[in-house]
Amino acid sequence: MIGLNKKTDCANVFIVLADLFKHPTRGIWDEIQQEDLLKKLEKSVNELFSIYFSIEEVLPENYEEFTEIYMTSIGSTQRKAALPIESLYKRWTLDETCTLPFARDKGYILGDSALHINYLLEKLKIEIPNELQGIPDHLAILLELLAYFIEHAPESSTAEFLDDHFDWLDEFESQLSKVSVHPFYQRLTGALIEMIKAQRNSYQ
Repeated sequence: MIGLNKKTDCANVFIVLADLFKHPTRGIWDEIQQEDLLKKLEKSVNELFSIYFSIEEVLPENYEEFTEIYMTSIGSTQRKAALPIESLYKRWTLDETCTLPFARDKGYILGDSALHINYLLEKLKIEIPNELQGIPDHLAILLELLAYFIEHAPESSTAEFLDDHFDWLDEFESQLSKVSVHPFYQRLTGALIEMIKAQRNSYQ
């Protein structure tokens, strides 16, 4: 069993990661620059998950570059980025009665996973940012929900949530490696995959 303090600490790590997968704000940039957010994250990941994680060394030089790298890596379809949205990497639906022509295909938003996340958000009365409305299974939302599950749900439910909603990250990482010219989000995603595995293994 994970102790209560460790649960909170793990949840906080996933909340920070959620913020890093959202469109960069001046607020998050100020936290990185003035409050050593990334150094604290590296230390927590090492202590909680026994994962050596180095991200600060590949931090973009300024806020404008950070925003540009976000857009070209994970933030814009027009820039052919690898969008971190679960539905895109899975069959649109597993409902065998669905007759839509793209029902068995990948690459479409608002699939089964998004509907499930919408259900959870409504049940838990959790609101999501305006910019993520319409894509509830964006990685940032999944990570915030995971943090909630870690602190408030039975371990069996958290394990099930991990199994159901994070099994696409390897494919996302592969796609990201094809489109990204800067290592920040690649390194962040690689570390996240290891953290998800470690968190899931803690429930064995």
